[in-house]
Amino acid sequence: GRVLQHLNLDIPAAARVAILGPSGIGKSSLAAMLLRAATPQAGAITLGGENIAHIRPDSLRARMAWLSQVTHLFDDTIKANLLLGRPNATEADLWQALDDAAIGDVVRDLPDGLDTWLGEGGLKLSGGQGRRIALARTLLTQAPILILDEPATGLDAQTEQDFLLTLNTVTAGRTVILITHRLTGVEKLDQIFRLAGGIAIPANG
Repeated sequence: GRVLQHLNLDIPAAARVAILGPSGIGKSSLAAMLLRAATPQAGAITLGGENIAHIRPDSLRARMAWLSQVTHLFDDTIKANLLLGRPNATEADLWQALDDAAIGDVVRDLPDGLDTWLGEGGLKLSGGQGRRIALARTLLTQAPILILDEPATGLDAQTEQDFLLTLNTVTAGRTVILITHRLTGVEKLDQIFRLAGGIAIPANG
């Protein structure tokens, strides 16, 4: 069946938007369509007036970065994980991103610093720390549009709030699309849409 119908969202550049809805309503489908991992059966998604179906995938990836509730960190060093965001990043860029994500001091305190191995046989990060490393990698992409798909899920309440407060500060100047089932109240947003019956209803107030 169709998940989203008659969906009409207009998100201005550098706007901070939340798309709210319960599980199974199609929020992740929306993220997939924005990232072109799925194609809408009808209608179109345009970026700056251009249909994203006509934008080369690598060009689209340069313009949109994605951070989800699943922290995909690889069994490799912190540095290697970060360089996936921007392969030509300098060490100064990496530290800047880690500091922006409020995890720089933790990494500085590790005996091997950026060369610390994550995963099998390496450092086991807490959920909040892993999410911040993933955030640093997302920030390194320099993409002007950030799609945050339930980025604080699974974190305890305090860690979740701290993480969302960090997101408020580091994403300034970028377009932010926060896809979530609930708001905590610390998010800085320009507009809130509620998904209901496949339609997005502005819910500002």
